Amino acid sequence: MISTLYFIQFVAFYLWQLSAKSAKGGANSTITAKIISNKKAARILGAVLLLITAVGFVCAIGLLSGLCGFVVGLMGVGCLSVVLEPFNYLRLPGVVGLYFCCVALEILI
Repeated sequence: MISTLYFIQFVAFYLWQLSAKSAKGGANSTITAKIISNKKAARILGAVLLLITAVGFVCAIGLLSGLCGFVVGLMGVGCLSVVLEPFNYLRLPGVVGLYFCCVALEILI
C-alpha cells in the first residue's frame, strides 16, 4: 500500500516537473510530448494525484504520521525525479520495474 502511494506521488511530482516553465529538454516519448503540450491539464492531474496520496497516507497511518509520511515522501520522490531526469533514466519499463520491486519487498518484509 505504501509503495503504491509513493509511486502515485512520484508520478504527480514528475507531471509537475515536466509542466514547469523552467523545464528543459524535449520530449523523449509520446507520453512526455503530451504532458509538455498540455501543461495546465498535467498540473491539475498532478495536484489531484498529490491530494489522493495525502488522503491515502492519512487513512493508512493516521493524521500526523500520514502528513509527515506525505511530506517526507514528497521530498524523496522529488529528489529522485530531479536527479534521474537529466540522464533520461526515467523510462516506463524502468519505473514500472522499480515499482514492482518495491511492492515485492513490501509484501515479503
